[in-house]
Amino acid sequence: MTELLRQIDETCRRCGGRTAIASREERVTFSELRHRARCLAAVIRQYGTGRPIGVFANRTVEPGIWFLAVLYSGNFYVPLDPQLPEEKLRAICADADFACVIGNDKNRERLAEMSFGGRFLTEAETSDMEWAEPNMEENAPAYMVYTSGSTGKPKGVLKSHAAILSFLQAFCHTFPFTQDEVIGNQTPFFFDASAKDYYLMLITGATLEVIPTEKFSMPTELMEYMNDRRITYACWVPTAISIVAQLNPFSLVKPAYLRRLFFVGEVMPMKHLNKWRSALPEIQYVNLYGQSELAGICCYYEVTGEFGSGDVLPMGRCLSNCRIDLVDQGNLVTEPGKTGEMYISSPALALEYYHDPEKTAASFLSADFGGGPRRYFRTGDLAQYDEAGNLVFVARSDYQIKHMGHRIELGEIEAVAGGLSQIDRCCCLYQAEKRKIVLFCQLCDQTEATEREIHGLLRDHLSAYMLPGKVVIVDRLPLNANGKIDRQALKARL
Repeated sequence: MTELLRQIDETCRRCGGRTAIASREERVTFSELRHRARCLAAVIRQYGTGRPIGVFANRTVEPGIWFLAVLYSGNFYVPLDPQLPEEKLRAICADADFACVIGNDKNRERLAEMSFGGRFLTEAETSDMEWAEPNMEENAPAYMVYTSGSTGKPKGVLKSHAAILSFLQAFCHTFPFTQDEVIGNQTPFFFDASAKDYYLMLITGATLEVIPTEKFSMPTELMEYMNDRRITYACWVPTAISIVAQLNPFSLVKPAYLRRLFFVGEVMPMKHLNKWRSALPEIQYVNLYGQSELAGICCYYEVTGEFGSGDVLPMGRCLSNCRIDLVDQGNLVTEPGKTGEMYISSPALALEYYHDPEKTAASFLSADFGGGPRRYFRTGDLAQYDEAGNLVFVARSDYQIKHMGHRIELGEIEAVAGGLSQIDRCCCLYQAEKRKIVLFCQLCDQTEATEREIHGLLRDHLSAYMLPGKVVIVDRLPLNANGKIDRQALKARL
C-alpha cells in the first residue's frame, strides 16, 4: 500500500466504532467503511490494476465507500455527476475507457439508456473473495476529475496518492484537526473541492456529514440541521455562504457547534461574509485558494480585522508544501501592487491531463525563478502582493480584457458593483463582437433599482472606460451544480 492508503487503513482501524460518513438516511462507521470497501475492492481487482474506475457520485454515503474501494483495489476513481448531460457523460466514458463503472440501479439504467457497453458494478455484487493488498508506487494515481475547460471539452486532471498526502500533511499542520471534528459537506462529490472534506475525514477520523442540497435554499432549516448533526467545520463555496447571509437566519437560529467556516472556489463578497462575522464573531473564517490541478489548496488567509463591503480578501500565504511565484513576461514579480501570473510549485501538483500530453506540457513546466529548476503549474490567475506580503487575487487572465485602449480586470468591476448596497451578487462578462462590457446583477431582497440607476451608481466608483455598456437585472443568477455562478449560462444570454 502507499503511505496514504496505509494511514487511511490505520484510521479505519483506530476509529472503528466511530461514524465515518453520515447522511440524512444512513450512517457508516469506520469499521463498516473499511469492510465494505475491501469487499468491493476484491471484485474490482478482477478487472486489473492501475485503471480508471467510474464512480457515480450520488449525494449519499455510498460514494465514500466506493471511492475507497477503488483505492484498495489498486486503481484510481473518476467521480461522475449523475445529472451530467448525456453528451458530456459519453465524452468522459470514451476518454477514460473505464475498466468498470460503480453505482446503483438507477445509475445503471442511465448508462443503459445511452447504450454504454462497459462493465457495471453495484455494491450488491460483492462477494467473499479475499482482498489482496495492492502493490503501488507512492506516485500512483488516486483519482481523476473532469473539468470542462475553456473549450467546453472535458479534460481529466489526474492526481496521485503522494500529492494528496502532501496536501493533507501541510493542511493539518496549519489547521490542527482531530477525530472530534464534524465536517459539514456542501460540495457534491463529483466536484474536486469535495476531496478536501473526504480525505480530511479519512486521515483524521473525523465525521463527514453530507448535508442535503435543498437545505442551502432554506437557511433556517440548514442551521437546525447543522445543530442536530453538531457540525463543527464547514468549507463551502462563497455562493452558498452568500445565500445564507442574504436570507439571514441568524436572528432565529445560529449554528451552535460551528467553530470554523472556510470558503474556496470563488471570490468571497465581503458584505455577505460580514453578516456571518457580525452574527458569529467567535468562529474562525479562512479564505482558501486552490486549483483543480492541485490536490487540495495552496494558499490561505485567516480573516481578522475590519473589511468594508467592497473590499477584496487576500488569498494570503502559501501552505508549507507550496511555493508560488508571480511572473510577468518571464520576469519574477516581487514588488507590491504589481500584477503577475501565478505559477505554483508543489509535491501536491497533479500528474497530468489525461490523454493530453500537449496540454500537459504547456501547463506543467520546468522553470527556474531562483533556487534551481522546479516543476510548476501555470495557473492563468493574475495576482499581486499587498504591503503585508499577502497574495491578492486580481482576475483570471481570460477575464482580463482590452477595452477602449485600456487593460481591464472584469473582477475589479464585479468587486465594485458587489459592494453596492442594492446588489446581492453580480457577474461581469465581455461581449467581444460588440466591444461591450455587460454586468448581470441580482438585487438584494426588498430592493428596487433600475438598470439605469445601477449604471448611475457605478459612474461614481468606476473610471469611464470601465463602466458597463449594459446592466442586466435578473431575478436570480444561474448557479451550476457546484453552487457557483454559471458564467457559461450567462454567456448564452449575451
